[in-house]
Amino acid sequence: MRALRSGLLACAMAVAAFAGPVSGQGVGVRAYLSPGNTVAVGRPFVLNVEIAGTQSLTEEPQVPDLGSFAQYLGSSTQSSMQMVNGQTSVSLTVQYRFQALREGTFEIPAFEVAAGGAMHTTEPLTVMISSTPQPSGQSGGAGGDGGIPARDLFVTAEATKTRVRDGEPFVVEYRIWTLVDVSSFNFTRVPEPQGFWVEDVTPAGQPQVEQLTRNGRSYTTAVIRRVALVPSGPGEKTLDPVALEVQVRVRRSDPFGDFFGNPFGASVVPTAILSNPLTVSVAPLPPGRPEPFSGVVGRLTITATIDRDSVDANEAVTLTVRASGEGNIRAVPAPVLGLPPDFEVFPPEISESVEPFGPGLSGEKTFEYVLIPRAPGNREIPAITMGYFDERAGAYRTASTGALALEVTGVAGEGPGDVARGGVAQLREDIRFIRLGAGTLQARDRPLFAGAAFWMLALLPLVGVAGAVAVRRQRDLLEGDVAYARGRRASRVAKKRLAEARLLAAGTDARPFYAEVARALRGLVADRLNLAEAGLQSTELDQRLGARGVPEGTVAEVRACLEHCDRQRFAPLGIDPHEKERFLDRVGDVMTALDKAIRR
Repeated sequence: MRALRSGLLACAMAVAAFAGPVSGQGVGVRAYLSPGNTVAVGRPFVLNVEIAGTQSLTEEPQVPDLGSFAQYLGSSTQSSMQMVNGQTSVSLTVQYRFQALREGTFEIPAFEVAAGGAMHTTEPLTVMISSTPQPSGQSGGAGGDGGIPARDLFVTAEATKTRVRDGEPFVVEYRIWTLVDVSSFNFTRVPEPQGFWVEDVTPAGQPQVEQLTRNGRSYTTAVIRRVALVPSGPGEKTLDPVALEVQVRVRRSDPFGDFFGNPFGASVVPTAILSNPLTVSVAPLPPGRPEPFSGVVGRLTITATIDRDSVDANEAVTLTVRASGEGNIRAVPAPVLGLPPDFEVFPPEISESVEPFGPGLSGEKTFEYVLIPRAPGNREIPAITMGYFDERAGAYRTASTGALALEVTGVAGEGPGDVARGGVAQLREDIRFIRLGAGTLQARDRPLFAGAAFWMLALLPLVGVAGAVAVRRQRDLLEGDVAYARGRRASRVAKKRLAEARLLAAGTDARPFYAEVARALRGLVADRLNLAEAGLQSTELDQRLGARGVPEGTVAEVRACLEHCDRQRFAPLGIDPHEKERFLDRVGDVMTALDKAIRR
């Protein structure tokens, strides 16, 4: 095998050495589609840009944007050489791989290519994307290129419910099915569901692989993505397909493919697949909902406790309200307490957790209030009520806590509540106090150089020169070390973004505010670790921060803040401004802790 390969290589070198000169052909450019001008939805196609007469380009062609009907997957370059009658011709082909996304006839306009010292213009192309039916027995996506049949590799999207109520959560699973050897995959397109609040509940770690039978065939399959969706309005809603590029190992039967390329006779073929779309029917909630309404469609239980049942006036007591059950527990608003006016109430500390449960979600949300009673007596914290919709019974229900008794002892008016909040009043301005302290004496006719001012002025030029050198060195370091420069400006940039977010907090639309906060926090991490901010995933963020010695608690808090910002992209208008202020304080604290941990 080694001898044969050496002989073929020697022959190729000999042909290259004795071949005639490259023909004086002019440079020509053309664009064409492969495998043809017709492709099915979900299938890949290639836009080829062939430049004849050269094997190099001064700049890459600027192909048109096909995002309205196709997803860009990647590009590659191929060169070829032909020898006919002693004359050699060369060409270079740049291949752009796309995946067809929607049905229709679309035009790829002409575009310019710089080659051979001149600009060349291609001809416009037409691509027809058809909704070709899938092979018998398949309901999922379409197969890819590389000669892999659609029924051998596809991805499905399945919802636990397709008919839900407004606010009722359900789960969508994306599962890959394969009869071929898949080495890896990545999502190339994950459209944002319009009209849904989204919670990513994909299990951590590698997907769990199993063997399942589908339409009489045994597949290797795994759930690669799982999301919980909560509709934010009634109507027919469509979940667009997700697109994947899968790397498939394919064995070649060509013996020359064994000699040149992969020595084991196998190659990796990128294959594009597309999931099926989903249509969900969302029915509105019936009229007559109780107020205050929690927004939960499912089950709800609320409890209330205080940390002690006896307290002195002007001392603090903690009230904990816990809402738990099935449904979108994150939507539960802060409860209405209805306390007497002589209770001082501070904004609550809020914690929450959700997880998949059956066809939907379950979870718990906790509100911790600090209360300060200002007057003594046997007081009562009234019962707290919240309405919810029981989808199993098809009726509204009310969850309620019991009233809590609190004994307040002491005397009213002894605490900080009676201190004037306006500060010390200024009574008069026409009296000036007489200075009673002893004055300081200074000797006259003291030599000039004996004073500190003389030496400060004398040393000022040296200090200025040293400062200029330090500034120059700092500037050279910032220009030469990108990581150092990003780290130096990280805190300043993050504070500027938080200040912009604070200005946005006054608006009624919360989405720009939470987007700016996420940008500040994610930008601080990216600048401190010298990473690209765009595409910084949660798993990579956790790994990078853990490698820098950031405590797990701080890493978890960073992830929780970013996830909260992502959820608020679908938040309704009119979020409480105090909630935004509390979240800004929370993010400020986690950024301070993160900065200290990374700088250690």
